Amino acid sequence: METLTVITATQDPERYDDFGRATLDVWPEFMLHSAVSLRLWQHLTLDFPDYQFLLLNAKGQPVAMGNSIPFRYEGGIADLPDEGWEWVLQKGVDDLAAGREPNMVSALQIKVATSFQGQGISHEAVRAMRQVAAAHGFDTLVAPVRPSLKPNYPLIPIERYAFWTRADGLPFDPWLRVHARLGGEIVRACPKSMRITGTVEEWEAWTGMAFPESGTYTVPGALEPVEIDRERDVGVYVEPNVWVCHQLSPRED
Repeated sequence: METLTVITATQDPERYDDFGRATLDVWPEFMLHSAVSLRLWQHLTLDFPDYQFLLLNAKGQPVAMGNSIPFRYEGGIADLPDEGWEWVLQKGVDDLAAGREPNMVSALQIKVATSFQGQGISHEAVRAMRQVAAAHGFDTLVAPVRPSLKPNYPLIPIERYAFWTRADGLPFDPWLRVHARLGGEIVRACPKSMRITGTVEEWEAWTGMAFPESGTYTVPGALEPVEIDRERDVGVYVEPNVWVCHQLSPRED
């Protein structure tokens, strides 16, 4: 495939912001309503712009975005917390505010523009994220990965799904497979990675579904069912992810 160029939010903040706004539709609408993300996402470009990047094709078009954050973690990789994505975003922001020196980097997001999907760009985006972390002197990159086919299996516990494999031994899930091919090790599930809460009306708007009574609903794009409580006028979705760990070399190719 063609060579892709990495530029950071520091180098071209306007183009970075434009691409981010233009590609919101790659996620299900409800995924844009994590309270932790809404409160803290702005810190990525304000405080960590060198860890946010675009991939440009040979024509100079942005085709993908990557977001990551450095943080301090003293525990074992196998003990990374169940809270996953929201935990590591909060941890990175808090560590910077407290002056704690980071010792690893976590991926937060990779987005490939819809018109460029299916061209192997996700592989190059993970490679670029490894390079960005290594260029800052880190030897460990972790990622609370959102498995791309899990919405097809919302009733299967993430603890089992994470370790499904194909006949060739690689992960069943395509997104986990991308990480594995680049040296990422599946560590464990983080079943409470993101929590999204809204009114019943909000959930109906986000999903295009009606929820006539309280209960458990499977929702397009959701990795697990959503719990709807009409009496309390609330819907709650707890997203499970999978911790993946990449050990980096000082010079990433």
